[in-house]
Amino acid sequence: MNYQETEIKLPILDLAAALRLVEALGARTAKPRHFEDNWIFDHEAHVLRNHGMLLRLRIIDDNSDQGILTFKGRPEISDGVKNREELECEIHGTKNFVQTLSKLGFSAMFRYQKYRTVFQIEHLSLDICLDETPIGNYFELEGAIADIHEFANRLGFQRDQYILDSYAALYFRWCSEQGKVPSQMTFDK
Repeated sequence: MNYQETEIKLPILDLAAALRLVEALGARTAKPRHFEDNWIFDHEAHVLRNHGMLLRLRIIDDNSDQGILTFKGRPEISDGVKNREELECEIHGTKNFVQTLSKLGFSAMFRYQKYRTVFQIEHLSLDICLDETPIGNYFELEGAIADIHEFANRLGFQRDQYILDSYAALYFRWCSEQGKVPSQMTFDK
């Protein structure tokens, strides 16, 4: 799949209250809560990162050998929202695919995990993702810019509260604020 990803993140302080609010605003579950294990690949010299690009392998089910490979182009900010090219394809045989990437000089540079629930509202071109991560909970609103602004406002957020950072950037900032040595953003087993 090839399209433009247009998104923001918003902080969630109270997960139960956030769930109630989303449902009260008319959102319905489009994809139930599920686990996502995300691996970011790059060359040792950080060629992709240095050019503002990303290569990610997402494994949805912990026991699955299937995943989604995603390339993200350099982000641009438009009307306070992050926008970038996104190419995705399904991968079968993720272990072999990771070995193939290694043969091409790529290494897994960062890993982050989350539980995600996706909501949608009729007549809005918007995915309302509720992400539970090891460093806190976030809404990720992805879709048409006008719908992002409208729904963020309905959730009670102002544009100066929009987060345009990746989960990796949020994690490294969190580690710095907590005085922790960065490693991987994973849940404790």
